[in-house]
Amino acid sequence: MSGHGHRTVLQLRFVLPTDGDAGLIEGVRSLLENITPRVQIIEPDMAVLDLTGALPYWKRDARGLTELIQMRTLALLGLHSAAAVGPNRMLAAMACNLTPPDRRTIIDHSPDAVAAFLRPRPVRELPGVGSKMAATLASYGLHRVGDVADLPPATLQRLLGARAGRTLHERALGRD
Repeated sequence: MSGHGHRTVLQLRFVLPTDGDAGLIEGVRSLLENITPRVQIIEPDMAVLDLTGALPYWKRDARGLTELIQMRTLALLGLHSAAAVGPNRMLAAMACNLTPPDRRTIIDHSPDAVAAFLRPRPVRELPGVGSKMAATLASYGLHRVGDVADLPPATLQRLLGARAGRTLHERALGRD
């Protein structure tokens, strides 16, 4: 799942109890830092982990390590979670938003796997695409990420401006 030179990013979204235990997030941080030191807690209910160095240490692929993390957070902290793994933070976050609790989505590093995940998605799901930009793109018949990925970058730059067009094209190709 993780080849040489590839990053492997895991995003977790926890189902927090309604009683709001103040020490729970620190418990989550401690548990995750026992897997990898590269943990960012995004309060109140998310965490992002760089698993790149942890995969060879734990002798598991991304799916196996993600399953272990989800089992530990459930068994030790009573927390259900949705999990998604991708070659960068943007893809992991997008996939996590679509993944139900107690499930996981794994996007392999291959260009085909990235395209299979991204191309059918509505363009508004890309980071940075608000309602105004989505409406502009829709007025040109660009509704899916694949529609945007297929356009020449110069065309997007004419429609949205140089920086926004370039950034959107990169994101549509799965580059964060």
